[in-house]
Amino acid sequence: MQQWSEYQESEIIREVAAGNEAAFRKLFFYYRPRLISFVLGLSRSTDAAEDIVHDIFLDIWKNRERLSVVENFNSYLFQAVRYKAHRQFQRRAKEVLIMAELSRDETSAHYEEPAETLTLRSVHEFIRQRIHHLTPSQRKVFLLSREKGLSHAQIAGQLGIRPQTVSNHLSDALRILRQEIDTFYGPPALAIFVLHGIN
Repeated sequence: MQQWSEYQESEIIREVAAGNEAAFRKLFFYYRPRLISFVLGLSRSTDAAEDIVHDIFLDIWKNRERLSVVENFNSYLFQAVRYKAHRQFQRRAKEVLIMAELSRDETSAHYEEPAETLTLRSVHEFIRQRIHHLTPSQRKVFLLSREKGLSHAQIAGQLGIRPQTVSNHLSDALRILRQEIDTFYGPPALAIFVLHGIN
C-alpha cells in the first residue's frame, strides 16, 4: 500500500480542487478499495459497490472546487458513499416491493394471501423487534451507526472501545439480521433491510 499521511492528503485534495487530474487519480486509487469494501458490507453486490464508488468520485470531480471547505475528507467521503448507497438501495427495494405486490396480484385468484403481508411497515417493525435480540454491544453499535449515523471512530470514542471492535459488532449484527429477515420474508429481504439502514 502506498504511503499516505494527513499532510499528503491535504496537499493532494488542494491540487484536486485546483483541477489536477493526476492528484485526482491518486485520491481515487487510494480510497477506492476501502470504499468498495465498505459498500460491500451493506449490499454484498460488487457491481453496486463499483457503481456507487465511481459515482461518488465523479461527483467529487464535478464539484472539486467545494473540497476547499471540507475539513475531514475521510469522514466526508464515507458519509457521502453511505448516503448514495442507501438512496440507491432504497430505489431498488421499492422496485422489489412493487414486483412482489404485482406477483401477488397475478396469483391471488389461485392462492390465498400470505399470513404476513410484505410491506415496508411490517418489515420495519420486524427489524426493530429483532434488534432487541442482538447482544447489548451489537445493539448499541448498530443503533449508533444506523439510526444516529455515527462513524466507527465516533462510536468507538463514545463507547470506549476500539474501531475494529465496532466494525466486528456491526458486521455480526448485520449478518444476524440479514439471516433472520431472509428466513422470515425470503428473497426481497436484503433490499428491504437496507431501507431500515437509512432510518
